[in-house]
Amino acid sequence: MKKTVWIIITIVIVGGIIFYFSYNKHNGISKGVVKIGVINPMTGPFAVYGKPVQEGMIMAQNEINNSGGINGSNIQLIFEDDAGNPTKTISSINKLISVDRVSVIIGPLSSGTSLAAAPISEKNKIIQISTLAGSPDLTNAGDYIFRIYPSSIVGAKYTIDKALEIIDPKKVAILIPNNTVGKASAEVYQNECKSKNIEIVAVESYNDGDIDYRNQLIKIKENKADIILCSAYWEDGALILKQMTEMNFFIPVFGEDGWHGEISSIVQSRIINKLYYADILFGNNTGNMKMNNFITNYEKTYQKKATTYAATGYDAVYLIKESIAINGYNNNDIKKYLYSTTFTGATGSIKFDKNGDNIGLNFGIYQLDSVDNAILISK
Repeated sequence: MKKTVWIIITIVIVGGIIFYFSYNKHNGISKGVVKIGVINPMTGPFAVYGKPVQEGMIMAQNEINNSGGINGSNIQLIFEDDAGNPTKTISSINKLISVDRVSVIIGPLSSGTSLAAAPISEKNKIIQISTLAGSPDLTNAGDYIFRIYPSSIVGAKYTIDKALEIIDPKKVAILIPNNTVGKASAEVYQNECKSKNIEIVAVESYNDGDIDYRNQLIKIKENKADIILCSAYWEDGALILKQMTEMNFFIPVFGEDGWHGEISSIVQSRIINKLYYADILFGNNTGNMKMNNFITNYEKTYQKKATTYAATGYDAVYLIKESIAINGYNNNDIKKYLYSTTFTGATGSIKFDKNGDNIGLNFGIYQLDSVDNAILISK
């Protein structure tokens, strides 16, 4: 009888052990490794943004693993390159869910790719933490969808308020890309100008990747605008500034964080002094020791200036690490943690509202010097 009891107990224990490891293997933990999915553009037109985000993530992974991992288990970032293409994004997220069995994914990076992934993440109850996506449509994308960078509506509102404060224009022109972020920014600009009785003399648009903006700029110049509100990515923006120079058209241009890039490689003109853009408040003078340490370590590791893009990737990894360390690798527990916590990281304070939007970060207005260093001029 006793022998039978011990056999039953042994079977139960062994079965429990097998179930435990089998369960963890199919939920992102295998052989003491915590798997975290990443969808990020390492190639294609968005790679200029994806590279620093990836560098920040790798730096965080190395720091965590060199310090004992998560409760003794190393983390493994499983990178999928979607090249900023929504079709590739869908293939990447299906692979991470069905093959790698992850419960949490960092990314995608852009608005279009994040929106493509969101329904799949929501359906499978996978935590999705988008890095740089600004589209307002992501706000209502689902209960498992979060983002580090604030909605573009927040940045656009800050941009227009600061433009009116710094320049005090009487006539405003709007020049925006034909995408969800550009259109959302334009709506904010128009509403703010209307509420303050400021005349909008031109509303012009272009497609991402266009190389000729002269027709739009001619209309803006002919209407004698005092400033241009332009929610551009820096590669498009640099061509806009270059063509403004060629037209001898030197008026202030205000935009958002997409303007921060290698503009001096394309434009060598005093027009750079007319560029103002809003971005997350970032630098060694913010009083945030985590931000200071990140900047020091990133610049030592990669031998280049730290950016908010890199800090976003870095914070995403640490945010997940903290959640798993406290709650274990369970999607619903991670979700509860994200909604309830206020996390201080390299980007500043991260606090998600009921829609998964980050409402904790502060902004500043920046200009670029002759070698593309960001100079804070107002906050």
